[in-house]
Amino acid sequence: AVVSTQSGYYGRGNNEEFTFSQFKNRGELLLKGQQVSDIVSKMEDSLMMLASLMSNRYNAPFKKNIQMWLTRLSTSTDIIENWVTVQNLWIYLEAVFVGGDIAKQLPKEAKRFQ
Repeated sequence: AVVSTQSGYYGRGNNEEFTFSQFKNRGELLLKGQQVSDIVSKMEDSLMMLASLMSNRYNAPFKKNIQMWLTRLSTSTDIIENWVTVQNLWIYLEAVFVGGDIAKQLPKEAKRFQ
């Protein structure tokens, strides 16, 4: 069961690509939300499956590969989630700093968003 489950894992989800959407007139800068959610969801499903394999008492021959994939997927998921968080904060702050009183009070900081 471990062999078939693990070999099934290797053929899954290795070719995911992110697409970007337009941000104002600056070009394609934003990760598309629904697509990112779908990819992160697949990655979390794979992490749960790998955690299950890790707890299997017959995993000894595959333990290093399972640990490697757990680390890779966990790190990748964290990076994507941080990227989306920063992206959302940037959009919010850009709206705050581009116009209004804050841009006048903090001109140096407002230039970063132009």
